[in-house]
Amino acid sequence: MELNFGVDYFGAREGRKTPVQLNTKRLINGHMLILGSSGVGKSHTIRRLIAQAMKAGTKVRFHVFDVHGDLEIEGASVVQFSEQAPFGLNPFRVNPSFEFGGVRKAIQAFIRTVDQASRTPLGLKQEAVIRELALDVYREFGFQKDDPSTWSLNAYESRLISGGSDNRIYLNVPFVDKDRARGFGARFCGERKLWYVHTQNYKGGITEFPPAFKERDYPTLADILAYAKQIHLEKFLGSDQKAIRALGYLNKTARTMQRKMLDSVKRKRHDESVFDEDEEVALEAAKESAIDAFTDYANSIQTGLELENLIKYDSPEVLKSVVDRLNNLNSTGIFKNTPPPFDETLPVWRYKLNALSLEEKKMLVLFLLLDIFYKSVQRGEQSDVLEICVLDELGTYVSGADERGDGVIGTIAREARKFGLALWAANQSTENVPDSLISSVGTKVVLGVDEMYWPDMVKKLRMDAKLLNFIQPHHTMAVQLKEKGSTKTKWWWTAIS
Repeated sequence: MELNFGVDYFGAREGRKTPVQLNTKRLINGHMLILGSSGVGKSHTIRRLIAQAMKAGTKVRFHVFDVHGDLEIEGASVVQFSEQAPFGLNPFRVNPSFEFGGVRKAIQAFIRTVDQASRTPLGLKQEAVIRELALDVYREFGFQKDDPSTWSLNAYESRLISGGSDNRIYLNVPFVDKDRARGFGARFCGERKLWYVHTQNYKGGITEFPPAFKERDYPTLADILAYAKQIHLEKFLGSDQKAIRALGYLNKTARTMQRKMLDSVKRKRHDESVFDEDEEVALEAAKESAIDAFTDYANSIQTGLELENLIKYDSPEVLKSVVDRLNNLNSTGIFKNTPPPFDETLPVWRYKLNALSLEEKKMLVLFLLLDIFYKSVQRGEQSDVLEICVLDELGTYVSGADERGDGVIGTIAREARKFGLALWAANQSTENVPDSLISSVGTKVVLGVDEMYWPDMVKKLRMDAKLLNFIQPHHTMAVQLKEKGSTKTKWWWTAIS
């Protein structure tokens, strides 16, 4: 792919028109960093380069993430993202590839990306609970983490709504028969909008209502949230928590008496009674209470998963914090199972993000970038650029992880070149641009930056301050092109064509 920025300024003054040209075959990679204050032409430059690529007929897919909603591009397929849109992103889609996909990778990518996009990262306990919740829901949906044969999606398969882990059988109950179903002991689940009975109670008259099935599909954030709410409700009020509280009280009482005994030994008070009668009665009562609670817990076991869940979700407080976090994520409206309706025949896809909040924009874009990167890795090594992700206002999306090189943007900058994926990022200055990205990009373009940022630009970009002073917005720019095999890269004083 060849794109022209303009001509060499000094050569043009002498009558020579030497083009300053981006050639992806010669450059170390297709990444580009465009720097310029508001109004100096960043959007215009992006439009002009994309228009050149489209006119040349290059088979490149452009993903343009339009943070302000004003980056108009002729001939683009445009999708407006908002809370009310019926489409969005499902981060729990499973890549069926044995090498690059799987349930574990999908869960880990979700956790890592939420951390990068959020002002408050998840705690270790929250991460562990989310991982277990997601694994349970994937299992219910028929996706086994250790069985790659279950990772693909067969539209002709169907499954019971509930894989039995919640001890429920959901039923197909017509609205006119709801009272009869209730008379047979059925209850209504507000989350799923279905009637159900516990597995052991699906007998007798209620069996006239068949179990509810649904086509095999990927779980969504809403599914995981619904399951988390159910687990929290059961664990907060259920017999398992009564048993845990009773055991905790018993241990606390026993520890108190143990400390008294050790204190007596230390003080050599062997001739005195260590405990009074009330304390001994309290200990026996605590033992009886714990025994009763665990008896109730044992009698409540139905699915065979109760002990496993007791171990996985042993803290109602952490579980409640996870429910709150997932509820906040789900309320953004960006997580939906229906993909955005872009036109596959058009080379430019423009993602309008102006209706989203700052954190929602960041989260959506990072998830989309990660999805595009994983697909490019699966595609394998390429000889030239096939896809370009365009990020206007780069500072909106970077995180501390990118500075270390292991964030989504840092990973794309470091590893995406050989898979035919490039990143074009625009920002008002080098502020908020990770050093790892500055050192990785093959092309740097400076369109005019406020003087307060010049010292940082000179330091990070290794450019002469005279060059910054030379730049005249809309007429001249500075361009650096890192070509393969070159040990030293010059800055071109460029007259804009």
